[in-house]
Amino acid sequence: MDPQTRHTAEELPDTPLSAPRAPAARRAFRIALLVLPLGVLGNVLYTFLATDRRLLDSVRELPRGYLLAALLLGLIPWITGMLRLLIWTRFLNYQISLRELFRMTLVVDLGNALSSTAIGGDAFKWGMLLRHGVKPGAAAALALLPKLEDAVFFGIAVPVAVVWTRAWELPVVLVSARLLRENVLIVLGIGAGVTLLAWLVLGVALRGHGGDTVRRWSVRKWGWLRRRLRRTWREARVVLRLIMDHGKLRFALAVALTGVHWIARYSVIAALAAFLGVRFDPVLFWLLQWVVFTIMMFVPTPGATGGAEVAFTAVYGTLLPSGMIGLATAAWRFFTFYVPTGLAALLFPLLSRDHTTMAEAASARRS
Repeated sequence: MDPQTRHTAEELPDTPLSAPRAPAARRAFRIALLVLPLGVLGNVLYTFLATDRRLLDSVRELPRGYLLAALLLGLIPWITGMLRLLIWTRFLNYQISLRELFRMTLVVDLGNALSSTAIGGDAFKWGMLLRHGVKPGAAAALALLPKLEDAVFFGIAVPVAVVWTRAWELPVVLVSARLLRENVLIVLGIGAGVTLLAWLVLGVALRGHGGDTVRRWSVRKWGWLRRRLRRTWREARVVLRLIMDHGKLRFALAVALTGVHWIARYSVIAALAAFLGVRFDPVLFWLLQWVVFTIMMFVPTPGATGGAEVAFTAVYGTLLPSGMIGLATAAWRFFTFYVPTGLAALLFPLLSRDHTTMAEAASARRS
């Protein structure tokens, strides 16, 4: 690392900002392990109700290699996510082990299952970074960088895919655009209403309309939050400035990994279409996955449950043969959500247990 970069990164001030507690996170992941099987059962039920019986009977005769391809494509984002995090933690001179970086990648999938897609698992990852000694501002920047990398990649890839497929001429794309527009407007309206309500409640509390005790508590908490946010933002700006000055090549590498990440994830449907023997345009199917996942960001349920299936059915219903949409929807959701989240819920505590055992052994040797 550039000496100037290391020196500036280490001078980030220490901020007494608490991280989400590990026991609470582990309890949340146990909840995920209980809830995920219910989702899988719902998927199976939907498959039987919405799929042609002759197709179900012939599934065992279809080429299973495409299912393995779908599985691998769904798990590649774990590797790219870990490598993207590795690039920036090493750039800031934080020597976090690959295993811990992998756990931070897993926690994002788990967080997506426990919250809406728009919120995701970044809060959990931020908390883990804090517990590994990363300064709050640097942790905030590391949580923000994937969003910036995604924006750069999609800002290039989506227009290219639109031109390549001449998407503006396709009825399915027009329907998808209408669905996206409607969901965005609904969520923005709800968000604006919630924000206004929160602002009004805060104003009432700070002005003392709820009593002196409520006013003193509100003033104290509001002041604490503002100080922490200001300090974290100052630290984050230092990190972002370092990246702009010394990390341009690393950012380009991270964007390339981002391309692998999203091409793999959005190509799961292509592998499933090949498995089902459907003729398809891989670029168009990739573009429509971007539409579906974007709609999912505006679904308020944990993991976009319900909304994801509706969005997929609406977008792909006219592209897949009649009687196949139920099986395709269930398989897509299985390989893009339930398998990665379920495996993450199993692996995360196992890796954590190994880490705890090693820490206890090291402590015993020191004593």
